[in-house]
Amino acid sequence: MTHGRATVVLYRTPHSAPLMVSIALASLDASVVHAHGPALHGLEGEDIAATIEALAEAHDREVRLWDGDAPVDAAGVDRLAGEVTAEMLIVEWQPRMVGGEEDLARRVLEAPPCDLLLVRPGSLSRLESVTVAVGPGPNAPLAAAVGQRMAHVFGVEARALRGVDDESEIENAQYLCTELMPDAHSRIEVGRDVVNLLVEAADESGLLALGATEDLPLDRLGVRTVGTRLAHRADATVLVGRAEP
Repeated sequence: MTHGRATVVLYRTPHSAPLMVSIALASLDASVVHAHGPALHGLEGEDIAATIEALAEAHDREVRLWDGDAPVDAAGVDRLAGEVTAEMLIVEWQPRMVGGEEDLARRVLEAPPCDLLLVRPGSLSRLESVTVAVGPGPNAPLAAAVGQRMAHVFGVEARALRGVDDESEIENAQYLCTELMPDAHSRIEVGRDVVNLLVEAADESGLLALGATEDLPLDRLGVRTVGTRLAHRADATVLVGRAEP
């Protein structure tokens, strides 16, 4: 990740805009955050915009709100990212299928124009810690870096989580956690179903970060957790990261 470049935020509802922008400001040192989504109308919209302005001032960053002009397809997202020389794209995402079709976040995930974070928005008000589900794949460093930075900014503990099939894998799992997150507490779980483990971690910490292809296909995360706390619990935020191909 190159410091000093732009971050693009695509939010789906006005209510999620402050959280999405807050994550962008906390997770990177980008000089400018471009936030695109539904127009912020009326008094409620003014309150949301004022909240975002206060966040930008607190982080000493510039946030540009572009009401109502969010791209609706992957090609539009690519164009926008290119126009502002984005280093990071942060897209609101829900881990469930809508009408049997993939939403924009899933389409962008297939070929992101830059580093990508999909955000299942919850609430940061009860953030207890930041848990990073550590894996061996190419997206692990991104998830670990974002998770650790957010923990530092919000003043909470960063934790590394790794699930293994049997005890013979514990040593390698501990090494992987230490390599990616040397200052974090490591938790190694043996023989746990990975979806149940992630649901538990998200609920306990309030924020879970993981790589898009590490140990758990994104579709499995969506399908297996429909109706669970991970998909619907309002106070659990989930970040799914993919590094630029």
